[in-house]
Amino acid sequence: MRLAVRLTAVLTLIVLCPLPGCRPAPTAPVSAGPILVLGIDGAEWSVIEPLIEGGELPNLARLIEGGASGRLRSLEPLQGSPVIWTTIATGKPPEAHGVRGFVREGGGAADFHNEPYSSNMWTASAFWDVLGANGLRVGVVGWLVTWPPWEVNGFMVSQYVHRMASFGGSDAEKGVTYPAELGPRIAPLVASLVDVGDDDLARFVNLESELGLDAVEGRSRDVLIEAVRSDEAAVGVALELIGDEGLDLVCVYMRGLDETCHGFWVYRDPEARPPVDPAHALSVTLEKQAEALSGTIDEYCRYTDEMVGRVLEAFPDDTTVIVVSDHGFEGPGPWGADRIRMGIEQHSPDGVLIMNGPGVVPGRTIEGARVHDIAPTILTIAGLPVGRDMEGEVLTDAFTREFARTHPVRFVETHETDLEKGVDEEPIESPVDDEVREQLRSLGYIE
Repeated sequence: MRLAVRLTAVLTLIVLCPLPGCRPAPTAPVSAGPILVLGIDGAEWSVIEPLIEGGELPNLARLIEGGASGRLRSLEPLQGSPVIWTTIATGKPPEAHGVRGFVREGGGAADFHNEPYSSNMWTASAFWDVLGANGLRVGVVGWLVTWPPWEVNGFMVSQYVHRMASFGGSDAEKGVTYPAELGPRIAPLVASLVDVGDDDLARFVNLESELGLDAVEGRSRDVLIEAVRSDEAAVGVALELIGDEGLDLVCVYMRGLDETCHGFWVYRDPEARPPVDPAHALSVTLEKQAEALSGTIDEYCRYTDEMVGRVLEAFPDDTTVIVVSDHGFEGPGPWGADRIRMGIEQHSPDGVLIMNGPGVVPGRTIEGARVHDIAPTILTIAGLPVGRDMEGEVLTDAFTREFARTHPVRFVETHETDLEKGVDEEPIESPVDDEVREQLRSLGYIE
């Protein structure tokens, strides 16, 4: 399947209202090729670089060799992934975009109890809203805090796509997608993709170890199943939908690598485990589990690279590809510290950035990039002006001279009109809130 995509100058501009109170102002774009944004949560250079050098991540290696890459500085102090991914989407800091964590812990008009953030709490427009307001067709799959999905010039599938069964079927499952009629269409596909069993998990385990597949039990099993289910659903649904019609921008978010790092770093890194003591059953058990699971994270990187390749095959050669992670990863160690790092504390501030396309300098190292810079860079690639109220800057050093000439950085005061910040301070409850809270506890994000 190939995606026939092209950007065209817009004569009649369609203005959408993607969020309550947010209305991007239209400005005519310049013709360019399609844009593909691949979000890989928690991708860490120290993990993937040795695999690339060993020829084990051919798709990411090809993007790097033919494009520009570098470290991407996350928010500081370190924040939760929903906060960072919303900054990536808007080019604005948390105080401007409205998403402040995984969950709301209280305050406002209601007494919240770890209520997950929902999309009605965004107070800024995403780059896909700006493109859509200018007549460009967009598709967004799995991006954090996109439930309930809102109106876009194309389609949006929320981060709860792999949990569709919990929405109860019939009309309820339509709440996972915009337009709503996509829900019943993709539900059977999602059901087949999220049916993860022992055969699917076996590739991530050293089956020749003493424990073999039995090493994946309890919390570890739940984490790995959740990772595979979410990524299979996101990629599978994206491939199903992007062939329907010409799209100018596609965003696919994959969360599994981050979850795998949280769940299995202790087995990968000996310093994250206590010294081996035959007299202590826990120490012996950890070592046996590590024999089986020390390669799980690396194998998940290979699996992620395969999914990247599947998506790339659906796009033409003139696609601009941007691979981005929200942060890196450090793991829980070292053992013997006063306390073991958990949740956000396991993140490192430098994520991954890869850009590849006809306008990108091959072999260029990108210096000083921040998560704030992704949205303005995408707008410039699409031939649209950057809002002066965005905190990020355009990564012009990655562009060829010719591309920079035909895509100069332009500005408007804002892409927001009729913006009423703080109108929706209360999260919307979803049928999967309890599942989400349990997942966040298992990863150490909430208590």
